[in-house]
Amino acid sequence: MYSTETYNEPFWAASANFVRGRDPLGIQNSSISTYAKLLPGMTNLTLRLRYYGMYLWLIDEYHKLPPKNDFTLNAEGQYRFIRRGELILAYFMTNKYGQELSVVGSNYANRYINDLSEKGFHDIASGADVLNSDTERGVYWSYKSGALGQYYVGSLIALDLVYIKTDRFFRTVNNGYDLANAYKDSISEPTAKLFLGRILEGKLYENDLNKLDNISLNKYLRNTLEGDFYRQMLFSDDGIKSKTLTSEIPTQRKDTIILFLNLIYKSDDMNIWKTFPRNMYLSYFTKKTGKTSEAEEGWYCYYLNELVHYSLEAIFWALLQEMENKEYTVEQFVAFITEMTAQYQKEHFPRLSGSISSIIYSSDQEYETLKLIDEIHLIVKTKNSFRCILTGLLALLCLYRDNKEYNEIVANYTTRHYISDKHGNAFDIFKDYIKRNIESNFKDFTTKVILLLLNEHIKIAYGKMRDSKKNLLKFIIEDGYLIHIETMSPNFTNPRLRTLYNFIRDLHLINENNELTDYGRKIISQ
Repeated sequence: MYSTETYNEPFWAASANFVRGRDPLGIQNSSISTYAKLLPGMTNLTLRLRYYGMYLWLIDEYHKLPPKNDFTLNAEGQYRFIRRGELILAYFMTNKYGQELSVVGSNYANRYINDLSEKGFHDIASGADVLNSDTERGVYWSYKSGALGQYYVGSLIALDLVYIKTDRFFRTVNNGYDLANAYKDSISEPTAKLFLGRILEGKLYENDLNKLDNISLNKYLRNTLEGDFYRQMLFSDDGIKSKTLTSEIPTQRKDTIILFLNLIYKSDDMNIWKTFPRNMYLSYFTKKTGKTSEAEEGWYCYYLNELVHYSLEAIFWALLQEMENKEYTVEQFVAFITEMTAQYQKEHFPRLSGSISSIIYSSDQEYETLKLIDEIHLIVKTKNSFRCILTGLLALLCLYRDNKEYNEIVANYTTRHYISDKHGNAFDIFKDYIKRNIESNFKDFTTKVILLLLNEHIKIAYGKMRDSKKNLLKFIIEDGYLIHIETMSPNFTNPRLRTLYNFIRDLHLINENNELTDYGRKIISQ
């Protein structure tokens, strides 16, 4: 028997280039756009605050190098200069503070930590310079301009600290200048001279480690110019790029930090950064008559979108799960799923009868929305497809029931922040999936949701292929039959809160036990 592995003659069935993707329904843009407005200047990958200062200082020092230096001939020379600085910091942190997380290049540094005892130095040039690298070892970071160019520069530009010209990085004359000098003030002159010297030489020696402590990412920054700059930066307004439709400059980052610190103050949860969105969502319902801040509205909108997306993705997961078991025509598949879900509903949820409208308005106390959401995670583990479809549908109906009176608030917020057109807005989903089917019975509603999900995935996947060769389809239709490709589990987005948590740790607003420091309490009291 021939296979694609053993058949050596010309073979016409070339790979369709299927790739994984976390957003099979294309609905997560609404969530991503919302948290980007709430925490401008942060990303999920800019995890340590002191990199901001180090990069500004390195950029400043780079432009002071003598002309016609090996590093100043072209943009690649600046990239080598920055990359060497990143790797020196990685080796220093790995040797001295190995417990610290989110250090750029730490995996590479850990692999070759024994070089100091074997060679007497770390070979920075070989580990950082892309063109001169030891091919066996490779380099600490593959992106040519380092973590600065791949991850940090977007945030630095958003905060008006850096700009790019002729493919090189430059600090801005105001904020960039201030941060470069604040960082320089936090490191001694001998430390600065040694650090820059090792960048130029391309080697880091064992004796250097005890002389570079000022560059550590966990350095205590209270009562320093650098610490003051970061605090003022994070607690300032969101900048002109965040201007609203009414030409106001919001303060959602600052307000989010205050909300976050207050929640830490009231809680002993060590993973508060994970539960913050849910806490904000729940607290919004208790303030129906009270005034809420822009940031509170934003986090409510964000988490509502997340819950709606998770419900739909759970149903879609179950459809993909069933496609794995047998080949169906589209008509056979929809009929089978609808019938099996209806049987499960009769056995386990007999009260789900009548129109969708009557189910929504008669289930005020019967079903708790967030319990249904939590059940989905457990159901997916057991691979119970029809229970998952039913739970996802019910969660969607309960979310509509719980939030229908907030339509205007969500519409105003998303319009004000230019995100109303992002695909996946919760109330757009309510309109497409629920309001248009409000008088359908539960079985017909199930059929319509299944068809809509299948069509939405195909439309979104082909839309993404328009500008890319990547094929994101999780199933295809061939000769009228559904052909399964990949099953994707439902997931939540990551709204930069781990970064926020790290930043307030780096500023010593909270300690290692997740408790507010005196400094942190002073901040929220002000």
